[in-house]
Amino acid sequence: MSILLSTPKSNGWTADEKKHISSNYRFSFQAPFENEAVISAGQLLSEDNLLDFLDQTGPRIGSSKRPVTASLFFKRYAYCSLTSSLYGMTMLNKSFDMNIENVYLIDHNSDAMWLPSFTLKDASAQLSSQSREDWRSSVIETLFKENISVMLNHVAKSARISKATLWENAWIYIRWIYETWLSEDHSDEMKQRIQEDYAFFMDAEAYHFGLTKNPFHRFMAPLGCGPTKIRKTCCLYYKTENGTCCSTCPKR
Repeated sequence: MSILLSTPKSNGWTADEKKHISSNYRFSFQAPFENEAVISAGQLLSEDNLLDFLDQTGPRIGSSKRPVTASLFFKRYAYCSLTSSLYGMTMLNKSFDMNIENVYLIDHNSDAMWLPSFTLKDASAQLSSQSREDWRSSVIETLFKENISVMLNHVAKSARISKATLWENAWIYIRWIYETWLSEDHSDEMKQRIQEDYAFFMDAEAYHFGLTKNPFHRFMAPLGCGPTKIRKTCCLYYKTENGTCCSTCPKR
């Protein structure tokens, strides 16, 4: 299933920006090495290809059950898709083209647990030509409606796993990355932008996700309570070989 992929276009990013994104968010601006397998997200939209991929990847995740493998695969897919693109949007006012047909996973063929990197065929920066609110809305709609929601629905149906589990697998990384940035030393203007972008995910209308309701509403803390770190669903990591319940697992 592996394909050849050349160095992606990366116009519009500075050298320091590319270094930071590559170092922190498992994103690659380089052509994969010869010993690395490259899989396009589009290939995985075939049910046969996805199930074959899950069966091959399962042992490297420590899983022999498709729903478990599917949850942990999607966790990694969400991490790769979300962190780099949200850093560009919030911290740099730049965006990637996150349409699923532009997305590629890089398998490093390591003996360690399967942790892919992520790249795009065209990784050029896209700049806002609208008000920031309208631009942000467009960026989030592409990221979810044309990428994450597509893969999530396909994985849930093919591997017979709860969509709620997969949506929470995405939400934990949104929460983690914005709360990390809020804890860092940034200007008041930047902190306000971080807070506004973070809040947008709960305020976003359903069309951003290609759904009839916002999938993150179910993960909100009850009114009057502080933010909770305990998940509402289990990601199934405890069902992997030597796996345990995560610190935020509802089964603990």
